[in-house]
Amino acid sequence: MNLPTKVKPISRTSLIKAAIIISIFTIFFNITEGTISILFGAENESISLIFFGINSFVEVTSSCLVIWRFSTEKSLKEKSAIKLIKLEKKATLGIGSLFILLASGTFVNAIIALVKHRAPNSSVVGLVITSISLLIMSFIWLIKSYAAKLLNSFTMASDAKCSLSCIQITLVVFFSSLIYTVWRNVWWVDSVAALILSMLFAKEGIGMILWAISQDFNGGCCCKSDLIKKGSIGNISCEDLKECKIAVLTKEVIKKGSIGNISCEDLKECKITVLTKEVINEGNGNSQNDVKEISKENSTNDNANKSDK
Repeated sequence: MNLPTKVKPISRTSLIKAAIIISIFTIFFNITEGTISILFGAENESISLIFFGINSFVEVTSSCLVIWRFSTEKSLKEKSAIKLIKLEKKATLGIGSLFILLASGTFVNAIIALVKHRAPNSSVVGLVITSISLLIMSFIWLIKSYAAKLLNSFTMASDAKCSLSCIQITLVVFFSSLIYTVWRNVWWVDSVAALILSMLFAKEGIGMILWAISQDFNGGCCCKSDLIKKGSIGNISCEDLKECKIAVLTKEVIKKGSIGNISCEDLKECKITVLTKEVINEGNGNSQNDVKEISKENSTNDNANKSDK
C-alpha cells in the first residue's frame, strides 16, 4: 500500500488568481445586493435599508483595490520586494480610508436615526435581503481570510476585515428588525449598535493607515518582525502557517554583510525576500548578495538533508 505523498504547495500565481476571482465575485454580489437594497428601501421609505445598500458599495471599492494590487503584481516584469511593498502600502491606505468613510457614514446615520426616533426596517424584503447577505458574505470573508494568510498580504487581510464589517452591519440590521417586530419599544436598538460599530470601524481604519505609513511596514500579515526593532535577525515568529516563505532582511544584516541565523517555525525555504523600509531607505547594494547567500544556504542544506537520507 502506497502512503500518500506530501501535498504540493499551491503556487503564488494560483493564489493570486484565486484572490482576484473571489474579489470579482464580491464585486458582482455587492453591486446586486446594494442596488436591490436601495431600490426596495426607496420604495418602502426605509432609510436603514438604503444605508445598508450604500455600504455594499464600500465593499465593492475595497475589492477593486485588491484586484488592482494583485493584477499589478502579475503584470510586473521584475517582482522586486520594494515594488511589492509599495503596492501593499497603497492598497492598505486605500482600504483604511474606506473604513474611516464607513465609520463616518455609520455614525452619522445612527445619530440621525436616534434624533428622529427612526424605527428599524421590519419588512419581509429587508429580512430576506439581509439573511441572504449574511450567508454569502460569511463565505466570502472566510475565503478572503484564508487567502490573506497564504499570500501573506496585509491588503487581502484588510479586505477580509472590510467583508467582516459588512457582516456586522448586516447582523445589526437583521436582528434589530426581528427584535423590533416583537418589542416595539426598543426602536433604538439598531442605532445604538450602529454607533458602537462605527467606533470599531474607525479604530480598524486608523490602525490600517498608521501601520501602512509606519517605518516597520513590510506588507505581510502573518509574520511578526520584532527583529526590526531589535536590530538583529533573532527569531521570526510565524502564526497560523506551516511554511513561512518570507525572510526579512534588516538594516543590521546588510551593514554586516552576512545573513546570520534565521530561526523560523516550520521554515524550510526562504523563497521571498521582503525588504523593510529601513533597508529601502538605506539603499545599500549588499542586499542582493545577501539574497543569493540565503538561496545558496537553503540549497546546500537541502542537498545535505537528501544525502543524509
